[in-house]
Amino acid sequence: MPVKTDYEREYIFDIDAYLIENYPTMTMAIRCSVCAMALDQLESETLEWIVDGCVSEYAQTQLQLQKKEEEEEENE
Repeated sequence: MPVKTDYEREYIFDIDAYLIENYPTMTMAIRCSVCAMALDQLESETLEWIVDGCVSEYAQTQLQLQKKEEEEEENE
């Protein structure tokens, strides 16, 4: 079975476009301030936490995998 090499692997979020669409009366000055605030608060650790959660969910639902400790407790 060939390995799929073409898939979506980047997430790009245009904060300014989001603000324009959802807050149409917001001025450019306010959008600049909000964009700066959002970027200051955005941490790669948060995104990594989300990806790790997806890995865990996939392993449990698609691969039927569980941590060894959980498996041992259920057998006792």
